Amino acid sequence: MKKIILIVIIAYSLLCAFATQAQELDFINTDSNHIEMNGDDWNCLLDKLDSINVVPNMKFNILHIGDSHIQADYMTTVTRRLLQQQFGNGGRGCIAALKLAGTNQPINYSLTADAVPVAKCRLAKSRRNIYPGITGIGVAFKYPLRKLTVTLHGEDSLFSHVAILHSPSNTYDTVFVNNAPLAGKKLSDYATEYDLENEVQTATIKANIDGTLYGAYLTNDRSGIIYSAIGNNGACFSDYLKIDNFAKQSEIFSPDLIILSFGTNEAFGRSSDSEIRADIHRLISALKTANPNAKFLLTTPMECQRRIRRSYYAVNKRIVGVRNVILEYGRDHNIPVWDLYEIAGGEGSSRLWINNGLLSRRDHIHCQVIGYELQGSLLADALLEQFLNYTTQR
Repeated sequence: MKKIILIVIIAYSLLCAFATQAQELDFINTDSNHIEMNGDDWNCLLDKLDSINVVPNMKFNILHIGDSHIQADYMTTVTRRLLQQQFGNGGRGCIAALKLAGTNQPINYSLTADAVPVAKCRLAKSRRNIYPGITGIGVAFKYPLRKLTVTLHGEDSLFSHVAILHSPSNTYDTVFVNNAPLAGKKLSDYATEYDLENEVQTATIKANIDGTLYGAYLTNDRSGIIYSAIGNNGACFSDYLKIDNFAKQSEIFSPDLIILSFGTNEAFGRSSDSEIRADIHRLISALKTANPNAKFLLTTPMECQRRIRRSYYAVNKRIVGVRNVILEYGRDHNIPVWDLYEIAGGEGSSRLWINNGLLSRRDHIHCQVIGYELQGSLLADALLEQFLNYTTQR
């Protein structure tokens, strides 16, 4: 097994400068850090990447859907950045109204309103008086929302197109974006886009935005990768099937590659292997119907632990079973799989992740920021291996 030297981000400064630390992690199975293609053919994706620096405004769209491991965006921020460094930055992609809905939100953007929500909902919460949209989040206001401010933080966080993601509405008014009047363009029943004159880091939208707000979709006019991450605390494969027209709403992103990262919550739930397999099939089938040209990648959950009593934890052995369901589904349906369980160290790895400050000592389930950044780097390496090997041969 190779030793891995990981350069990891340990702190954001006010200017988004990064402090780094090198750490040797012998237990990470870097030799296993590959995507098992299971007979699938990604040539159509690789052809598009091969042309991304030739065709103006060429976008390669990745949609990564998952649970709480994805919601915080620590893992996907690293994967996004590394892929965009290689192929160009086509835009930030989807952002969700997470903070407005009363839950944790990534630190690399803010989405604020000029009014306090009177109703809000989250995907895995059973009690709700409104319903979530594509982001798994929904926020409603007593009066039509008059001002919405979107801000991106960090290096090269610029956009020139902003689409508001919302419940179906027949009104697409002219709005003021940063005090300039702009006509809204209907992208779907669930999205209205406004085209800005220049790239900006902040957009204040003054409009009669009614209904339920889900989030926004931010892009630019440059060629490159758009990496949209949608994650919800407590979510399983089955939860996204409960969103009205979820697959139909995903069309707004025109995904070339859809990554599905679940399994942790299934391992703490009561669903049988056959039920989990059926949920995987239903979600992928729905997304395939809505996005017939998209390719798919499944990921497995890494080992974590279950609290047995107040201060005692033991490995959640159900994780292995869920992981095997995902592996078997990928093999049976020619869906590529990235096996994080094996890559992270396999059996017994959760203790090593905790001892090395990578996995939370508080719940033994979620990673520390440094652990998620390690996962994001490993996923980027596996994707780049597929992408660059092909483009190098070409």
